[in-house]
Amino acid sequence: MAGSVLAALLAVAVAGFLTGSVLGEDEMNVRQGFFLAAAFVLLGAVTSAGVWWWNRRRAAEFGMSAGRYLRVGRTVRRGEAPDDPAEREAAVDIAVRMRRALGSSSRRWVWWLVGGGALLWFLGGVFLLVDGRYGRASYNLVMAGLLLVNPLTMGRRRRRLEAAERALGIRPPA
Repeated sequence: MAGSVLAALLAVAVAGFLTGSVLGEDEMNVRQGFFLAAAFVLLGAVTSAGVWWWNRRRAAEFGMSAGRYLRVGRTVRRGEAPDDPAEREAAVDIAVRMRRALGSSSRRWVWWLVGGGALLWFLGGVFLLVDGRYGRASYNLVMAGLLLVNPLTMGRRRRRLEAAERALGIRPPA
């Protein structure tokens, strides 16, 4: 686990440095890149610690280790149910939480906000391309694409969750 956390923090540091130095106003600003890299690493470390604490606390409620709890979560995300009866209670809780999260992100106003945000990022990228600022334009276009990932994968996540709920023997809310 330490290796994956360190790899994530390294990726965050590189992303922060590139964001700060390359996407500056007119010229490369290394000092700003190091500042943003440090800020991104600090934010990533705090987030990792919070997620680790939360997972450990949730796993303790079901009498299992955090690693085992995360494996159960991956099983449910794939649309399957665990075979171990001790893990089924945790799997039901995870499926209920996933259903709640899917319900909150499928509201109509969320779709309008995400679509509007993607449109704004895309239009900003087009204007920057016309202006000849290719670095910032590509950043804006990538951000527009990243905003559209969630709506495009929503159906697949919903189908997998329904399969996991059927395998667990729980009924999804109507």
